[in-house]
Amino acid sequence: MFSWYHLLIIILPVLGVCVAAWRCRRYVRSVTDFLVAGRCAGRYVLLSGGMMGGLSVVTFVGSAEVHYHTGYAMNYWNQILLPMTIVMGLFGWISYRFRETRAMSCGQFLEMRYSRGVRRLAAILRGTADALANCIGPAVAVRFLIYLLGIPHRFDLFGHTVPTFPFMLAGCLCIAVFFILCGGRISLLVTDAVQGLVAYPIFVIMCVYIFTEFSWTHEISAVMADRVPGESFMNPYDISELRDFNLFALVVTVFHRIFGGAWVGNGYGTVARSPHEQKMAGITGNFGNGFSALLPILFVLALLAVMNHKNFANEAHQIRQELSVRVSDELSPDHNLVDAVGKRLAELPVQRHEIGVDPPLSRAANLDTPYLNAVHETYLENMDSAEEANKLFQGYRTTYMQQMLPMVIRNFFPRWLTAMLVMLCILLVVSTDDTRIFDSSNTWVQDFIRPFFKKPPSQKTHLLMFKSVVVLMGVIFWCGSYFLAQMDYINMFVSIACSIWIAGAGVVVTGGLYWRRGTAAGAYAALAAGGLLALIGLLVQRNWQTGVYPWLVTQGWDVGFRHFLEVVSSPFNPWIDWRVSDELWPVKFPINSTEIGFIADITAYILYFGVSLATCREPFNLERLLHRGQWAGADEKKDIHTKWTWKTLLNHFVSITPEYSRGDKIITWFVFFYTIFYKFLFAFIGAYVASKAFHWGVREWSQYFFVITLAVPFVLGIGTTVWFTIGSILDIRRLFRDLEARKRDALDNGMVDGHVSLADKAAFAEKGNR
Repeated sequence: MFSWYHLLIIILPVLGVCVAAWRCRRYVRSVTDFLVAGRCAGRYVLLSGGMMGGLSVVTFVGSAEVHYHTGYAMNYWNQILLPMTIVMGLFGWISYRFRETRAMSCGQFLEMRYSRGVRRLAAILRGTADALANCIGPAVAVRFLIYLLGIPHRFDLFGHTVPTFPFMLAGCLCIAVFFILCGGRISLLVTDAVQGLVAYPIFVIMCVYIFTEFSWTHEISAVMADRVPGESFMNPYDISELRDFNLFALVVTVFHRIFGGAWVGNGYGTVARSPHEQKMAGITGNFGNGFSALLPILFVLALLAVMNHKNFANEAHQIRQELSVRVSDELSPDHNLVDAVGKRLAELPVQRHEIGVDPPLSRAANLDTPYLNAVHETYLENMDSAEEANKLFQGYRTTYMQQMLPMVIRNFFPRWLTAMLVMLCILLVVSTDDTRIFDSSNTWVQDFIRPFFKKPPSQKTHLLMFKSVVVLMGVIFWCGSYFLAQMDYINMFVSIACSIWIAGAGVVVTGGLYWRRGTAAGAYAALAAGGLLALIGLLVQRNWQTGVYPWLVTQGWDVGFRHFLEVVSSPFNPWIDWRVSDELWPVKFPINSTEIGFIADITAYILYFGVSLATCREPFNLERLLHRGQWAGADEKKDIHTKWTWKTLLNHFVSITPEYSRGDKIITWFVFFYTIFYKFLFAFIGAYVASKAFHWGVREWSQYFFVITLAVPFVLGIGTTVWFTIGSILDIRRLFRDLEARKRDALDNGMVDGHVSLADKAAFAEKGNR
């Protein structure tokens, strides 16, 4: 598939990043350096590192999986969140009070506010949620590479046929663990920033290619407009029949924003050289995603055009056939079954859909439906058990939808661009995995294991303990990725897995910061109930085909339970709809992950407030926890008070402080005007008024989508890419200078552990003598 120069495009950047990680080991002198990178990071390093740590192959696959079925009409409604986000940022909702506690982690805060037992329970729930939610990431990414490169699912090893997937998975996770062991947070920060510099131009090239390769008017827009009423891909006022990702999901998002303390203290939030740099990184990140946010959208638009437009009907037919056979071959070792699938699909005609002539497509009847039905029927005909056939089909359908994107890229992108994408995917896999493994290890070590020590462990013991847990988490991630079969949308699975933690933790953390009557008993009840309900929902989803549904049938409860779900959800139709067709009833649990998570959320909220009111003997002293009043330290007593003038009023309105430079003020005001005046008032309120006044149809919403979602971000992306590339280069240089200075000071003071080599000591000694 690739020539030698294509392989160089893939190999050289990956080797360069590995070398950068190896060189970072010289800068680790203590646990603090290993955990928070010496707090030397500037805003652009944080921005690049955060982008690469947050962006992943799962982002591409998950976005394609969702928006291939729902389009982008919901993006319009997501802009409702902008004012709330700005207000929370300006008032420092949760983050400001958390900083006032001086806690180094969420677990430490929970111990300060409630008890050590709450901290340990929270660590168990958070660690479990982290492992479940993040272990599917490596699996999805490795499968993406296998389908993108056309790698066989099995190969011969010493005379035995073994699967390819676990070996590639182990290779990616070993690189991620290697990065962490080299330098902890320092190596993660440096390698993520370097990867960001490599990724910026690739984002630009790919976005330009998709823009020029596909016609917006004749192909992309035409396909998105061809939907049945209630399932529009562009008109936000015609989405009443959308399921899973609809306005109810937006309501759940609002709840999670308000009770958003679950993930406080996570990620790169503690590595900035100053609180101001951390704040500016967050402000700049509001519009600094640029092409990294635009690329997943363009991937989906290309996918929609290729798989649904008549211009690509022959290619789409071939892709669907090849993809179905490859997925069946991966999931089943029965070659006869795979051959039967191939023969059955060969009988299907090319699905050539004439827009405007044939009926519009829907989620229930689309161009993929004949292929899915043919595969399901083949499974039922060739397998002994209907339950096993339904379970296999559920796995087939999930993998089919997830791996459609790499198959389209493989067939339509030129080889040199595919090589760049492969290199980018490898970097994204590593940068995401190492960040997730590090954060999970940090939770277990700092919030579960560390509290058992009566005395603080030595630096050497602490580092050895942390590295041992990192290796263990790498093994756990491998086992989870290999053995955990994902049966739902990626975003849905991550949502319910995270609910094991955030269902109870959101209200426990937020209530602990803002409510005096919250008690340890209320925290225990909320964490336990929220985590247990989310876990039960996850298990029911995963075992519906082979366990829960057959058990309901044997008990004679299946009809009654189905009727019960329909009656309970009927008042909330169409946004919550637990009705299901006869074909899907044995295959899929009707309650989706968002709804299960919301049930767990509400239960945790009720128990936290109810149990706390019942067990509270006296209000908690929040002033002492927040170091206010008589408990304020010297730093808190030096707050700068300014007169309330029109000038200071505007500065306070956007949270500008005396440490802001002129450039910082320009950036802050630009972000404020861009978010409030452009994104909210113009793109949301203005579009609402115009759509009602001028009766917008499909054509007007198509133009709106192109300008607001594609054209403007593309223009801004060009400027921000240049800006952040230059800023990242300068910040990386300063980061290395600061790290070298810290290492020199440590050598001079004799504060050196085993990470600094004897050669380094001798070199610095000789330099000092000269």
